[in-house]
Amino acid sequence: MKYVRIIVVLLFIASLGIYGSGVIKERREEDPTMPSITSDREVVEVSVNYEEADLLEGLTAYDEKDGDLTSEILVGEFSQFIEEGICNVTYVVFDSSNQAARLSRRVQFTDYESPKFTLSEPLVFTVGNSQSASEKIGATDLLDGNISNLVKQTGSTIDYRTAGAYSISVEVTNSFGDVEEATLPVHVVEPSRQALEIGLSQTIVYLKQGESFQPRQYIETLEDSYGEALDTDLIEIDSNVDTQTEGCYEVHYQAENENGLIGETWMTVIVRA
Repeated sequence: MKYVRIIVVLLFIASLGIYGSGVIKERREEDPTMPSITSDREVVEVSVNYEEADLLEGLTAYDEKDGDLTSEILVGEFSQFIEEGICNVTYVVFDSSNQAARLSRRVQFTDYESPKFTLSEPLVFTVGNSQSASEKIGATDLLDGNISNLVKQTGSTIDYRTAGAYSISVEVTNSFGDVEEATLPVHVVEPSRQALEIGLSQTIVYLKQGESFQPRQYIETLEDSYGEALDTDLIEIDSNVDTQTEGCYEVHYQAENENGLIGETWMTVIVRA
């Protein structure tokens, strides 16, 4: 009985092989040609705001049976960056017999920049504040959009119980494998130094190396604790920003009114090449 079962199994496997070979042979006899995709360039250059048509530039597809298949080319997956702003993208096209052709070529995003960190508010806290600096830090990417959920804290020197200057280290990685890291300044101050509120148009600014920088242009408002507007000329500025050198800097804004009430805040400035 055991041998009979073995013979039955072997016959079944053999029949599957014969059937599979027959199907493959039948399909080849129906359409023995394979489609192909060709490109007239090794690298396609596109903006980060590309449309699918931009990625398809310079491609043609052909099949001996079906003819021109260029309009049927599909854009596949992007690889991670080979170098900043450059990756591979795959394309695929199917003929009427469902046979596929694939092609991979380089894509260069001409205006790409690495992810940037964002701040919902200045990294300034009063002593004993229950907030956390990490809660105010997000990130954006030109290709992936909002990637705040991917920001990771990698270090911190902050003591929210004691007034002083501290720092928090963070990193974020986009879907192309580009990693951005920064150590951002954090300030913990006494409540008395927040009696006036200085409003800034931006809490973190990115500059290109050598770009001009005017810290006063970011001042929007100055108000007392009752919401009454004060003259922004009361605000004094102290900046350590060196636009010629890459790095993370800060600008200190401080104001004092005629009653001796004080307000202060800081803006983070990151200079990149």
